[in-house]
Amino acid sequence: MSARVVVLGGGPAGDVAALRAAQLGAQVTLVERAQLGGTCLNWGCIPTKALLASADLLRKVRRAADFGIEVSEPKINFSKMMSRKEDIVVKQRSGVEAACKRKKVEVVHGQGALASEAVVVNGTRFPFDFLIVAVGTEPAGLPVLEMDQPAVITSNGVLRLETVPKRMLIIGGGVIGCEFASLFAALGTEITIVEILPRILTGIDARTAGQFQKMIEKDGVRVLTGQRVKEILQYRRDGLVAQLDDGSKFDVDKLLVSVGRVPQTRDIGLDGAGVKIDARGHIETDDYLRTANPKIYAIGDCRGGLQLAHKASAEGARAVENALDHHPMPMDWSVIPSCIYTHPEIASVGLNADVAKEAGHEVKLGTARVIGNGKALAEGEPDGYVQIVADAKTDRILGATLIGIHAVELVHEIAVAMSDALTMDELGAVIHAHPTVSELVMDAAQQGEGVAPYLS
Repeated sequence: MSARVVVLGGGPAGDVAALRAAQLGAQVTLVERAQLGGTCLNWGCIPTKALLASADLLRKVRRAADFGIEVSEPKINFSKMMSRKEDIVVKQRSGVEAACKRKKVEVVHGQGALASEAVVVNGTRFPFDFLIVAVGTEPAGLPVLEMDQPAVITSNGVLRLETVPKRMLIIGGGVIGCEFASLFAALGTEITIVEILPRILTGIDARTAGQFQKMIEKDGVRVLTGQRVKEILQYRRDGLVAQLDDGSKFDVDKLLVSVGRVPQTRDIGLDGAGVKIDARGHIETDDYLRTANPKIYAIGDCRGGLQLAHKASAEGARAVENALDHHPMPMDWSVIPSCIYTHPEIASVGLNADVAKEAGHEVKLGTARVIGNGKALAEGEPDGYVQIVADAKTDRILGATLIGIHAVELVHEIAVAMSDALTMDELGAVIHAHPTVSELVMDAAQQGEGVAPYLS
């Protein structure tokens, strides 16, 4: 008899887990309380990138004269942007649904909860031999705010906007806050980012975060660090007035709360099943993604760590392989690319220079500036750099940080090099086509080795 696998949550973690379990011959039930694709497809990765693509095209059109093409001032059709975004989401979601149908995964819609080695949905029991928990996260709120006020929105609410706000206050200068700042700055919104920490984008190195801040400030975005919202002086249907710690006041159309996300792990029966949940609501697992209950595995954002769709998907495949005893292996989180889809793009993998030094490595850096790359100049994007970090003693690549054109694509070349344990010298010896933006990777590696022909 085939093993019965129930997957609770149909996002990028749960979808992959269900499909991989079906490939391995299991009888699979996928439970999703809303729509397949989870946050990533419906409220995160896909819809936001569709909107950011519109913003990038708008920037290009506005600079068309620089390329020798004269056009009139472009008009923004925000409703068309939003409908295009929704068309892409529906197409992607349909693809997930079709894959589940092809693999004979039973999809059940409704809120699932654990009860005696089964998941109960709308009164129906779905017994399991193994349960994969992939319930994801939801946007966090702030106690100082009335989150149900029409002028207060989260990352979900942004995707329901019908018009472009004239003024927006973004609380939180992390990845999500900066991506939306980049989007709406291009659309003409007056943006202010308020970040409680000393700098924005604390997940990347200080140099790159600082360079990005200078770039978005040139686009008119105001960045206030070491500040927080003290209170809301007035709520209106069409806006609010917020006061910061320093007494400054902001009258805005929308206040975007972008202070992180919280796991949706409470009140679904995990405690009664012996699954340990930490103080922040994350499910505790071992490196095999197994919880304290050997029949239950946890994957994706609900188990903590980097909140990345591709990490969640990789965990989904590994969890069911481990549960079904198909070449069981621990999860390796050491080489996971992380991408920020701002303008310019930012990407990283492994250790950045700051973290590598803190970890005790004697660091060797290889850096190539985008302004020296002919293809990037041809595309009108001269800003940024590629920086590769290697261990000075072994020359083995420890990580990289990239900011600039196509950064979110170039980072994977370095990820492959790290996975294959290449040295900086070996990466620099790989011949890259000219002219391409990817030459920046070769140039950075060669610069680190002191053999780059054009770089000091």
